[in-house]
Amino acid sequence: QAITVLARTRVRRVELKTDKQTGYRRDEPIRVTVQFPDDAAPPVGPVKVGVDRGPLRDATGRAIAGDSETQTLTLAKVRGSRASYEATLARTPVGEYRFQLTDPAPTGLKPRADARVLPPPGELDRLEMNKTDLTRAAAESRGKFYTFADADNLLDDLPEVARLPLNQPCPPLPVWNHIVTFALLLLLLGCEWVLRKRERLL
Repeated sequence: QAITVLARTRVRRVELKTDKQTGYRRDEPIRVTVQFPDDAAPPVGPVKVGVDRGPLRDATGRAIAGDSETQTLTLAKVRGSRASYEATLARTPVGEYRFQLTDPAPTGLKPRADARVLPPPGELDRLEMNKTDLTRAAAESRGKFYTFADADNLLDDLPEVARLPLNQPCPPLPVWNHIVTFALLLLLLGCEWVLRKRERLL
């Protein structure tokens, strides 16, 4: 009987929640859902949730980032549900968010939910090796991923290809002793002399 009473109490309560219980990152969308009890009539008018954003605070309560803003979300009914409504908050600057049901006005305590939007991860937030992405990058480039443990196998895994001699037998090309090189040098010197004579630098 106690479990039945508690279950009925929870069913008769309007629930407001977000799609994540952990912190969000900046510009990560927040999906807000409002679920009305099954034993009550669904709302007739629009379902709205007030969004209050404040600055992000540290453990001591000191504001470290972000500013304050207030806005209103209008939720749409979830397809196939009886009385569930949701909306997505796309623009999410850094801060602490408080979502509270404003319309229809509930009786008693207003349903609410809190969320924190953190800055993007810094350079020192994730120090472990991202083995999954490295392995995928090696596979897409038709290579292979190695760690220090199996780096000794690199030379053995190299494919056998036909070797090309670096020094091909061919007659030497006299670049500096060629008549074209000498003529080009004389042309450049002559152009320089003409330009200096024209600008009266001689």
